[in-house]
Amino acid sequence: MSALGLFSFFYLQKALASSREKTLQKRTVRLVHFVNQQPLSSLPLSRLIYQFSLVSPENDLLGVADLHGHAIYRYQASTRDLPWPSTACEQPCFSMVSVSGHRMRVLQQVITLRGQQYRLTLAGQVDEHYTILRMVRNSYLISIPLLLFVSVAGGLLLAHRTLEPIDRMTRTAQTISIHDLRKRLPVPNTGDEIQRLATTWNELLSRLETAVLRLTQFTSDISHDLRTTLTVMLATAQVSVKRERSVAEYQQAMQTILAECEATTQLLDDLLAASRADACNQNIQLSLVPFSEVLEETCTAFRTRAEVKLQALETDIQQDCWILGNLSLLRRLITILVDNALKYTPEQGQIFVSLASDHAGTTLHVIDSGIGIASHEIEKIFDRFYRVDTSRNRDQGGSGLGLAIAKWIVEVHSGSIAAKSDAVTGSRFSVQFPVLNGQISLSPLQ
Repeated sequence: MSALGLFSFFYLQKALASSREKTLQKRTVRLVHFVNQQPLSSLPLSRLIYQFSLVSPENDLLGVADLHGHAIYRYQASTRDLPWPSTACEQPCFSMVSVSGHRMRVLQQVITLRGQQYRLTLAGQVDEHYTILRMVRNSYLISIPLLLFVSVAGGLLLAHRTLEPIDRMTRTAQTISIHDLRKRLPVPNTGDEIQRLATTWNELLSRLETAVLRLTQFTSDISHDLRTTLTVMLATAQVSVKRERSVAEYQQAMQTILAECEATTQLLDDLLAASRADACNQNIQLSLVPFSEVLEETCTAFRTRAEVKLQALETDIQQDCWILGNLSLLRRLITILVDNALKYTPEQGQIFVSLASDHAGTTLHVIDSGIGIASHEIEKIFDRFYRVDTSRNRDQGGSGLGLAIAKWIVEVHSGSIAAKSDAVTGSRFSVQFPVLNGQISLSPLQ
């Protein structure tokens, strides 16, 4: 508004000055025309100019003199003579003077009357112009501070109303802790970025609450497993040392302790693998791996375990299937999938492992006739710390990390993993690896 006020003031000042100058030029033309139209012998020149002044009373000052400055006609209402400019003024010369407290716009020009050149001085009051300019100036000087005050007050009010939802969100967020993640931020119905921000944060809190609940459950489960393991080993050792026992009894005790140590070692391996998956800067060495041979060796190692449970472990492995990967991680992937199939398949059940390679890539299937997975849990089984079996059975419940680790291994190899299951036919896990690029350079197996 300040810029608009300055522009308006100077534009109006220039426009008013230009308007008065045009008016004076028109009066000059009328004077020359009036005098030159009269017969030469009719009246003296001063008399004709006087008659013109009577016809045009709007002139406040009107004077005519010869080129030497001798007055032919004196100014009306004049208190003093106005000096002639230093220039010839063949074209109109304009100036501003003050006469008796009045501001006047003055036109001075050499004109031709009755064939002779004379100096014409013509002026008109412009007090009303400056009155208008003062009114414009004063109006802006009053309105700008008022507008500034209103703008600041309105801005503060709007800012307060705009930030109020954020203040409510902040106050609510301050009451949320890791021990109570059930609270949610208030979502204002504004349809703007603040509403989207609140919604996004609530979604984040929901995911965080789910993760914390799973982590809490996982911690409880792991604590239970470790405590059970230590209790079994301690009890077995205490009973064994109370009195002399036979070699067979000592062997049985050692077998029990060995089994518990193996279970604990497997649990720690899972935890280490999960920690490795969280590493930001992983440097996993990839090389050309004979995947069909690795799969065959791993399945052979599991056949003895399957026979103990009276299960049938069958394979259909296409030979000479190679993929670019890490040998240790791929062996662990196979172990996790086959171990789960054996674990959740009852006696007399069947497990089928197949491997095939085509133009679309290499596909691994692990199919079992086990207890299956509920449809609402299929999408969660690859989440870390998630257990389908909530009873924490050490033989079947697992650590809740196996499938999460399997998914991480598959992703490291740029592949994909999916699961299908129902309570009747069991579960099917499918792993898809990308097509092997012929441009890959060979390196030793890792």
